[in-house]
Amino acid sequence: MMKKGYGAAACTLAAALLTAVVFLCYQVGARYDLAPLPIDLTVQSWFFDLRTDWLNIPVKLITHLCDPTTIVALCAVLLLLPNRKTYGLPVSLAAATGLMIYKPLKHIFFRARPDVSLHLVTQGGYSFPSGHSVTSVIVYGLLFYLIQNHCKNPYLRRILSGICLFLAIFIGPSRIYVGVHWPTDVLTGWCIGDIVLILAICILKNLEKRQNR
Repeated sequence: MMKKGYGAAACTLAAALLTAVVFLCYQVGARYDLAPLPIDLTVQSWFFDLRTDWLNIPVKLITHLCDPTTIVALCAVLLLLPNRKTYGLPVSLAAATGLMIYKPLKHIFFRARPDVSLHLVTQGGYSFPSGHSVTSVIVYGLLFYLIQNHCKNPYLRRILSGICLFLAIFIGPSRIYVGVHWPTDVLTGWCIGDIVLILAICILKNLEKRQNR
């Protein structure tokens, strides 16, 4: 079993994140009737003020690194590697878990995306929560954890960890920048992704403890 201190901290954090998800769902669905919250408009305006032709290119590239086709391809590659049990299986299962959570929520809330005239990329479907934000935290966050714990080459570990951490943090905001999500979509997606990530890490730690007995 995990150390009691770590397990208690993980449970507390997961509970706090779940509370945040419930609160955000209430704000979006009940209080504001799926319309953008005041904070949505303020934060969105701030992101749009950052838009420039030269910045649009890398941000669009970053946001596409969590498209469904990209994630499926990444998981397929990881599952084909010899160490698939270390990387491919945990990441794929965690990503599938996130999908099973955010997809039904999109069809419960039916929140419309920002106006299509604001979009820098083509994106259909519903807005709440942000699937890219959920998946980026789960996939790249879990890869960061796994690389830190299993990659033996220190130079490669630093490079890959840095890339994963960057994508886990910045894919969510990129969805606001490209105009396809409200900030509360991204914030809720982050919270859901973090819950799944915490649970995945806890499960992996328990499995490692059992294998080391």
